[in-house]
Amino acid sequence: MIFRIPRPTLGQLKILIFHSSWAFTLTAGLSYVMGLLRDRIFAHAFGLSRILDIYNASFVIPDMAFAVVLDAALAAAFIPIFAKLYDLEKERAYAYARQMLSWGIMFMGAVAVILGLALPWLAPHLVPGFNAEETRQYILLTRILLTGPVLFTLSNTYGRMLISQKEFFWYGLSPAFYNLGLVIGALWLAPYFGITGLIAGDLIGILMHFGIRYIRVRTKDKQFKPKPDLTLSPEIKETMVLTPPRMAQQALWHLMLLGFTAIASGLPEGSVTAYLYARNFQGVPVSLLGIAIALAMAPALAHDAGKGNFAKFKQDFKRNRMRSLIYTTLAAIGLALVAKPAISILLGGGKFTGSHVDLLASVVAVYCISVPLESLMNAYQQAFYALKNTWIPSAAGVGGIGISIITAKLLAPLWGLYAIPAGFSTGLGVEVSVLTILLPILIQKREKEFQVSA
Repeated sequence: MIFRIPRPTLGQLKILIFHSSWAFTLTAGLSYVMGLLRDRIFAHAFGLSRILDIYNASFVIPDMAFAVVLDAALAAAFIPIFAKLYDLEKERAYAYARQMLSWGIMFMGAVAVILGLALPWLAPHLVPGFNAEETRQYILLTRILLTGPVLFTLSNTYGRMLISQKEFFWYGLSPAFYNLGLVIGALWLAPYFGITGLIAGDLIGILMHFGIRYIRVRTKDKQFKPKPDLTLSPEIKETMVLTPPRMAQQALWHLMLLGFTAIASGLPEGSVTAYLYARNFQGVPVSLLGIAIALAMAPALAHDAGKGNFAKFKQDFKRNRMRSLIYTTLAAIGLALVAKPAISILLGGGKFTGSHVDLLASVVAVYCISVPLESLMNAYQQAFYALKNTWIPSAAGVGGIGISIITAKLLAPLWGLYAIPAGFSTGLGVEVSVLTILLPILIQKREKEFQVSA
């Protein structure tokens, strides 16, 4: 008897490539290929040098500003609200998206101006290991990069619209184009304009990041017309209620990254860059598998919770949580085993010496402990957001972040750069443990509330 595996239909292939978690994995893989190409160019041109320390440190404040001011609202509230409105009445969903764009750009622009003016007072605390000239360069580059969050406000709002409609491929494709912009800056602009050319490449990448998502939204939703709308609608008010806990968590998450940067800036030259390179390698399995699975299950969980189908909610979450745990644990083990040869091939050569390879490989190996933990954290956060609860994951996140910073600070004098991934893993372990205990309690509460309202 011959067993034949049925060939997938064209429709099934389309769903797999464009609308499943594998769409995130595919596009994230492409993005990381571009990112590794970027890192290789940087490594060969600059090695583990102070100029690259300054460049990398300059991204921390702009990234934090965007994450706290706007991405918190998009992550915590946009998908559940937009998905429900889109099912009921598309025009109300479009109105909500316009309002999010308008309010987001206004607040993001104001925050960027305030931070730009305050940088001379903040810089000595943010990068205490830099000398006066290095601090001056850091301030200049950070001010230029603060234009990025305003542009990312547009791109990520469009991106959340795409996730709500399970357009995962087009959402995930834009980071690859962002990294392409960084490669353009490193290859063709930096040789003529130095570090300013690298910054210009970043801005080019942001524009391409937005362009991909804009084209897809306008193609799919031709009725959506982006225009200023500062209406304080019930949906915006609900967003304002759901957002503050996530904002606090995002603020502390980026304060943790600032703390890690500050710790690294006081270690031997190149430590900031080594820490960030290690974080990039650690982020490969987290993004390709952990975050991909978490984002792909978000719309289904939101629909399950909205319809009161909590049995399916639990089934969907448990299945995806197990997938995330198994896949990312195996990926973390694989990354630890191949870290040294991979770093040698991808970054070795030029000014990136053998000692640099050895240091980075050992830091990556310690970072691998956090891969399944960070992936599970993302999965649990999406489950809580689908249940319209942002307080519990944010409180757990705050506790985990505090433990991460304290642990890294205490271990730094003894362990040096290894203290950062060790502290990071410790905090994540505590956070995931708390969320594992509290999620079943919240589901049970929501079931009772839905039965009463029905």
